[in-house]
Amino acid sequence: MKMLSLLKKITFASFIVSVMMSGAELRASTVRSLEVQLKKMIKLELAKAYPEAQVEVYGHPRWLTDRSIESPRRVTLLGDDSKGHIHFSVQGENFSNDAEGWFSFSAWTMGRVATKRIRPGEVLDVGSFVEQKIDVAVGSAREYRGVILPATVPTSKLESLQTILEGQFLTSTAVRRIPDVRRGDPLQVQIESSGLLIRTSGVAEEPSYVGRTIRVQTLRAKRELTGQLLEGGVVEVRI
Repeated sequence: MKMLSLLKKITFASFIVSVMMSGAELRASTVRSLEVQLKKMIKLELAKAYPEAQVEVYGHPRWLTDRSIESPRRVTLLGDDSKGHIHFSVQGENFSNDAEGWFSFSAWTMGRVATKRIRPGEVLDVGSFVEQKIDVAVGSAREYRGVILPATVPTSKLESLQTILEGQFLTSTAVRRIPDVRRGDPLQVQIESSGLLIRTSGVAEEPSYVGRTIRVQTLRAKRELTGQLLEGGVVEVRI
């Protein structure tokens, strides 16, 4: 009898432990499912803020408020710091349950770093830069998000607008496409007025590109005109 009673107690205790373990496993599974959903939703939102980067959300959330949201409906990004953390809020299905927290993330993009000092007006040389992966979610790289020139853009037709120091990121604001015409270049000016066409020589007053406007000064009359730059160094002016 004592043995039977002992066996019953052991069986009951095992049942209680099993139930408790099942409940714990279920809660853990729910938490994991919530985190997976949140990561996907936050990644989609971050991809809009970092369109040129490969975004990854990782780790576990650090909750600032109640996390009793089982079915997240909408995620709103509230801001990020310079350490790779995104502050977010999440809204549940019933729109009344809100929670806030932080996730860790990275935003990698391929860019270039200068290996030597480059002066303004200098034509870029591929040997003056080294390509590397840059996490624009952290450190100083975060300040250049959105303006780091993608490594897919060729440098052979670019020139610097400013001094680029050794170790600096190559940004789209620091370079421009090499102009088709530079200031001082000789040009042929075609002036159309009331059905008449007059041709004369002139010089460019500013750098420009084919298809864009340009200011030009005629050589004889020293008159400044504005026209459209055509192929072959021709400026078309309509008066």
